[in-house]
Amino acid sequence: MRHSIRPTNSVWSGLLCIQITFKEEQNHSEHESPITNPKSKPRPQRNPTIEPLTTDRDAAMTLPRPAPAPLLLLLQLIATAAITSALASGQIMNNTQAMAMALDVNEIPQRYDEAQLWRIYNISEAMQRQVPVGQVLEQKFGGNIWKENSKFLDISIGKEQLKAARSFLDAQRLDAQVLSENVQALIDEEHLDGINATAPEQGQRSKKAARSSMHWKDYHDLETIYAFMREIRSKFPNIVRLYTIGQTAEGRDLKVLRISENPREYKKIWIDGGIHAREWISPATVTFILYQLMSNWENQPAHIRGLTWYIMPVMNPDGYEYSRTTNRLWRKNRSPSRRSNCLGVDLNRNFDIGWAGYGSSTNPCSDTYRGSSPASEAETKVVAEFLAKRKYNLEAYLTYHSYGQMIVYPWAYKAVKVKDASVLQRVGNTAVQRISQKTGSTYQSAVTHEVLGIAGGGSDDWSRAALGVKYVYTVELRDRGTYGFVLPPKFIKDTALEGWTVAETVAQAIG
Repeated sequence: MRHSIRPTNSVWSGLLCIQITFKEEQNHSEHESPITNPKSKPRPQRNPTIEPLTTDRDAAMTLPRPAPAPLLLLLQLIATAAITSALASGQIMNNTQAMAMALDVNEIPQRYDEAQLWRIYNISEAMQRQVPVGQVLEQKFGGNIWKENSKFLDISIGKEQLKAARSFLDAQRLDAQVLSENVQALIDEEHLDGINATAPEQGQRSKKAARSSMHWKDYHDLETIYAFMREIRSKFPNIVRLYTIGQTAEGRDLKVLRISENPREYKKIWIDGGIHAREWISPATVTFILYQLMSNWENQPAHIRGLTWYIMPVMNPDGYEYSRTTNRLWRKNRSPSRRSNCLGVDLNRNFDIGWAGYGSSTNPCSDTYRGSSPASEAETKVVAEFLAKRKYNLEAYLTYHSYGQMIVYPWAYKAVKVKDASVLQRVGNTAVQRISQKTGSTYQSAVTHEVLGIAGGGSDDWSRAALGVKYVYTVELRDRGTYGFVLPPKFIKDTALEGWTVAETVAQAIG
């Protein structure tokens, strides 16, 4: 526990007992994993192995089920009474710690029942200058912006604000296409799809489940992803190094895996995912890329084995875990603000490139809040420092996001193409064609600002400007708006294959 509390009050003791018991019961029934956290006492098990993805023996993994509402309500009432009593008797070290404890106990998962997902077209630049539609819907009507570009705005609106938001659009002579009548139904479908895909057949226990919990039938929590990275390191100790490059505001490790047979001389490629918490398909794709590399390393072609690969599946661990436990649509990290009760910074608006420009917000409550200064966030700072020390021979920077099915390249912070845009476009087009041949999906390759609009502070632009990286791409994975961020797990494998196809194409271009 991260909070300093004097445990002398009997109410506090009872609360902590209930909380710990509840968590232990959940962990015992729902979180047993064949990959052991090295900080805990290991259980006897077989050596970890990596098996072909095509096997039907993929391990089952069940996402944590929400706690029963009555128990959560009971915990909330007890916590409130305990905090009030402890504050009155001076048994808490300070008020900040008291509020932190209250949030830890009482963060009931946020639901989006009957919230609608809208797509709004025909928002002209002239209108945006007079009435920034997305900003108004976000700040005045509690909207949650999913995607905003030069062609349309995707935004979800809670049921309490639907009528008022409609009136606002009518006044602006705008109409909204309803992509989803109930956002919570999308979230529930995603969850159920994962449960069904990973449930073992009755009376059978898969052989793989005894060795590895990583698979691509469902989305995984941070610890499973990190355990998979440790498994790769232990299996290939001569060519793999696992770095912990820093910690987040909430104390989670930031991990990067290096794969190379000659790290001093080989050209380098960086791949990251999960910079935005709610884009779960991104870490899933990056771990799949890691699997594709290492499951058949000895037989990889020269353009794969002849590179040094740096892979960071989750750049935003705090936000990612928060999106899994509390708010499925959370985007930012979880760092506190000095001037607001709102938490979090958009890490992809926090890099030192066009930081104070268009496309980000100075409002800490906005999903695109850029932070108090460039690289103000631990995640941004340590990644920038890590790469700056390794910029020699760094040829490619790939960052995976969702959604939109696009492969885009700089610039994003200004309406200008890079000088070698024709080269980047050619490689992007090759990846688009290969994806179409493999999965039938249609992607588009283009300059970022032309299709996604202008936005400063992005990691892609920063890697080009600060480090001189040649092949810089942001890959917007599936889909195009049917599910958006809440992509059902049944689409993971094909989507991840599309992400791997981009990485393979870029590696081949590096030569």
